[in-house]
Amino acid sequence: MKEEQNVERLFASARNAGTGASPSMPDGFAEKIVQQHRNRVQENKAFLRTSILSVATALIILGTVLGIDLETTNSSGSDDQESTVEMAYSLWDPAGN
Repeated sequence: MKEEQNVERLFASARNAGTGASPSMPDGFAEKIVQQHRNRVQENKAFLRTSILSVATALIILGTVLGIDLETTNSSGSDDQESTVEMAYSLWDPAGN
């Protein structure tokens, strides 16, 4: 926060200076500002990459869990239903035998 206030103060003094050189402007001011900008851009890119990778990983895990869950319910679901129906018929004969 303090750096931003310093930068704002330097920008204000640069605007007020006009075309002449300002004695309050430190040496290397422009290079420092450009370096800060590059650092922020690089941090934002890293954050975006990390966010995308996190979301992609979460979607892969979710897809894997749902895929496994769907496979287990689809493959064994019909077998379980058939065995349940057979068990019900063995316990209770609808014809009365």
